[in-house]
Amino acid sequence: MSKKVIVIGAGIAGLTAAIYAQRSGFDVTLIEQHSIVGGMCTSWRRKGYLFEGAMHWLTGSSPNTEVHQIWRDTGALSDTVPVELYDPFSSVEHKGQVIHLYRDIHKTAEHLRAVSPEDAPHIRQLVKEVKKLSRMQMPIFDVKGVKAEHPKSMSLGFLLNMLPAMPTINRLGKLTCGEYVKRLTHPGIRQLLSVVPEEYAASSLVFTLTTLHTGDGGHPAGGSLPMVERMEQTFKDLGGNLLLNTKVEKVKIENGSVKGVILADRTLEADAVIVAQETIAALANLFDTPLSDPWLKTLRENTKSTVCTFVSIGVRAELPESTLPAWQLDTPITYAGETINKLGFYVNTGPGYAPEGGTALTTALLGDTYDFWKKAKEEGRYKEEKQALAEQISRALYEKYPQMAGKIEVIDIATPLTYERYTGAHHGSWMTTIGPEDNMRPSYPGTVEAVQGLYFAGHRLMPPGGLPSAAASGRQAAQLVCKQFDAVFR
Repeated sequence: MSKKVIVIGAGIAGLTAAIYAQRSGFDVTLIEQHSIVGGMCTSWRRKGYLFEGAMHWLTGSSPNTEVHQIWRDTGALSDTVPVELYDPFSSVEHKGQVIHLYRDIHKTAEHLRAVSPEDAPHIRQLVKEVKKLSRMQMPIFDVKGVKAEHPKSMSLGFLLNMLPAMPTINRLGKLTCGEYVKRLTHPGIRQLLSVVPEEYAASSLVFTLTTLHTGDGGHPAGGSLPMVERMEQTFKDLGGNLLLNTKVEKVKIENGSVKGVILADRTLEADAVIVAQETIAALANLFDTPLSDPWLKTLRENTKSTVCTFVSIGVRAELPESTLPAWQLDTPITYAGETINKLGFYVNTGPGYAPEGGTALTTALLGDTYDFWKKAKEEGRYKEEKQALAEQISRALYEKYPQMAGKIEVIDIATPLTYERYTGAHHGSWMTTIGPEDNMRPSYPGTVEAVQGLYFAGHRLMPPGGLPSAAASGRQAAQLVCKQFDAVFR
């Protein structure tokens, strides 16, 4: 009789863990509180427009990367899924001049030197750093001691590619992205290279540019929802059991072993439980007795949450570009004590994103405004504050693009409370901020010494997070279950 495994949370980590565990011979039940799978990897419809809420590019879309195999194993990608490589990747407008970030770092460098010849030395240095890191990629290894159908261990080639890049990584890890781009004199180029939050370590910026330069970071056709639906279908085709609209109240633990999970109306027994709900929220809510492993304490204390207010706009006008160049606002936007001086939008292109003659736009206003929105909710001002922000953004768009005046058909604002409500994530956070002091911090183990059969997965375990980290952690959790029961990981 197959061992029973329960996976809590059907985001990318949970889907990945469930698929691998089911394929490896376990009887898997995947439980999700929402009505659809995907967690943070999602899209939503409003008044005929589909807004991409997560995946604007995907690390591992290139077959030349290690993480690509996970996407294929789980059905997220296949030979029948087109992957688009938008180029230029992003643009900004500065004093009437549009400046582009191309995928090819050499093309970007040539363009930026023409824009600002005085920045040529720093641009050359940037190219060297991208080239230095271009032979590196996110490593995917097996858990020590697991039996794997296709073993993946740290190879000599990986080490040879990694060692020459370490001095560069260490040096970049001591700077924030904000400090790094301030070396450049041209304000427009500084703005262009602010594709990563300024408090992140500068290595995050260079790794992002490296991803683009190596032909990775493409956009699978259709975006987030079709991708997670393919993963869901893979799980079901393997015989897995999916429970939607079902909330786990507690993980049941007796005498140092997992026994299952407690739902509102019943208890489900299990030989192992993988907690793929966002880790900080799971620790606070799923256990009667707090877990005391040192790594869990470190994770709670050291996690700096990346939080945003996500704005989606449906406009009755056609915009063929994949991005609207970010621009400086004549009238700044103010909300939650924040002042926003620039805006830039993704244009969600492709079939199904907008009615004929329309365009779907999205942007993320970064900053931890959770407390602001929570207080507004408690005081009954939530809708009014969202409306006030929507009006300021509309005004900014009309000032920049007068042809849009009167043509905005929908503005949808997802606050940190929205993310929290649908996913259960702590403060509605979808990534972990990695600053210079965190740059070389290792991933978390995902096991609990005092409880047999309990494992964790999710983006928090592999900071800064994102879809590939979530997927890799799900794979790791499935391998840990295989190791516990001496099963072959498939």
